[in-house]
Amino acid sequence: MTARRVIPLIAWVAFTAAPGSVWSEDHPAKAPSPKAMEALQALESRDEYERQKGFLHLEALREPATAETIRRYLHHKDPEMRAYSLRALAAIEGAQAVPTLLESLKTEKHPRVRRAALLGLEPLQPASPEILPAFIAALRDHDTQVRMTAVDIVSRLKDPRAKAAILERNKREGRRDVRRVLALAMKRLEP
Repeated sequence: MTARRVIPLIAWVAFTAAPGSVWSEDHPAKAPSPKAMEALQALESRDEYERQKGFLHLEALREPATAETIRRYLHHKDPEMRAYSLRALAAIEGAQAVPTLLESLKTEKHPRVRRAALLGLEPLQPASPEILPAFIAALRDHDTQVRMTAVDIVSRLKDPRAKAAILERNKREGRRDVRRVLALAMKRLEP
């Protein structure tokens, strides 16, 4: 780890742990664990696999102390990094991440990132009434992979609006790949 990376980290830990600091009074002073620090370091690697592995470790560890660092990657120039950061953020913050995920789903240009937002929102669906309409809107996404993911997610929801949206998408879908996923979804919807 370079001095450029270590010094700000040491300053952050000293600031947050300092008795009487504003931050320490509002939040229990918890620095990232050594495993989380190792995963955070992997995010800076030049190796794409190492970066992906770092995000997956952070997603699995679910340490709230890492969320702010992960948020910095939401606007990274590499869409893979943005996608990984959304998934990790959803796992770490849970319902708190819903606004960020919904915004990415609506505004993100890269389909892989929109798909990551969908996957991050899936387990959080009961947390917000805004999620189901976003899922239904994703059924009309211009990207095939995003539509396939949306069909899979929406077809598993126990809501009459979801069933109606799947039936409507089934009538209008022209892409063979999406039609295959829709065929499975239609079987799932049968009583």
